Amino acid sequence: MEPTDRDVRVEIYDRFAATGKAPNIEDIAKAVSRDSSEVARSLRRLEELHAIALAPSSGSIWMAHPFSAVATPFRIQSGRATYFGNCAWDILAIVALLRLDGVVAARCADSGAPLPLSFTDGEITSGDAVVHIAVPPRRFWDNVGFT
Repeated sequence: MEPTDRDVRVEIYDRFAATGKAPNIEDIAKAVSRDSSEVARSLRRLEELHAIALAPSSGSIWMAHPFSAVATPFRIQSGRATYFGNCAWDILAIVALLRLDGVVAARCADSGAPLPLSFTDGEITSGDAVVHIAVPPRRFWDNVGFT
């Protein structure tokens, strides 16, 4: 990984942690003092390393696991921001990673039933759910959008 890639990756995660949203190329370029074309190349390298996923049509940041740049059924409402995970596993990671207080508003992918979870300082304080991982981890990147 090149030094620019490290700077870009840190900025992506810092922005997600602070706001729940992915930065755009121009915001990253300004934050890391690089030009937009250099940041775009860095984003492609980071995707090749499976450090992030870019949206197929626009090339913007789609995922930086465990964060999702697009709304999903796995939403975390915290006093800090609203975060989206790519799956149930990711929302638990976001809660623990950021040591959040709040509520997870998710739905079972199979039945659509609500899966409310409350948490304080990154630990689940109420709720009951089982997480089933349908795709083996070695196959996640075969189709990361589905996984």
